Amino acid sequence: MGHRVLTELGHKDLVTTYLVADPADGTLQTLKHVQRHTADDEERCRRLAAEYEIGQRLDHSSIRGVRKLRRERKGFRVHAVGLFQQYVDGPTLDRWEASSTEAVLELMEDVGEALSHVHERGLVHGAVRPRHVLVGVGDAPSLIGFAEAAEAGTAFSGGQGNPGYSAPEQFLGGVRTARADVFGFAASIAAVLLRARLEMGSASELNAADWLDLHQDWMEALRRGGGSEGMNRLLEQCLHPDPTRRPLGMDEVVGRLRELRLTGDLGSHGAGRRHAA
Repeated sequence: MGHRVLTELGHKDLVTTYLVADPADGTLQTLKHVQRHTADDEERCRRLAAEYEIGQRLDHSSIRGVRKLRRERKGFRVHAVGLFQQYVDGPTLDRWEASSTEAVLELMEDVGEALSHVHERGLVHGAVRPRHVLVGVGDAPSLIGFAEAAEAGTAFSGGQGNPGYSAPEQFLGGVRTARADVFGFAASIAAVLLRARLEMGSASELNAADWLDLHQDWMEALRRGGGSEGMNRLLEQCLHPDPTRRPLGMDEVVGRLRELRLTGDLGSHGAGRRHAA
């Protein structure tokens, strides 16, 4: 698409991601690229276009910016779509070597503020997890992974989600609200502190009673992991299977997290090694 490819960064679900240089000024960018051959390719092209439109609605320093969407045609037919995004030079949160628990939580406060911005724009991210947080220069986070984002108030399709991070309503087909991102945000913190994602088993097959049992297991694991009473109470509420029992929005969660960090009420969690994805 007229840019010099420096390296391939990854390939997933028919989408290839490259690091490219802008031909005009050499600026580094990330390019998500799909070639259109089949019906599946058509869906990936549509999702890239939707991700671009969502990115256009967001403007926050802790959210990776979108640059442009480009379609290449042969005759009247689109044969390739490319989404150009800001390049962030750094690891994902699950591969970040954090210096302390305090450093992790300070970074997550910025992520929480980014999510609050997403919710203010009437959207729900829907896929909050450590691999969707890039840690750049100066340990500055960038929230990515907006391919599944959609308008608040719409329904999750059900039977889908990322085990370990997605809220129960994403598997059960509930309404999309900010509280789903509250769950994913807390699950990401728990994964970093415990160095393992939450155990969900066959999440798409669980009923309400199963989720309540799992919630109890998660809290026992957090208590064994050395979390403070205040931190465990916050995570317990954010991870509740019933979305109406979670905090209403990210502003409340970030405020409580910041208070815990500033008062040193963090418990004995360590955070100096790589964390589980």
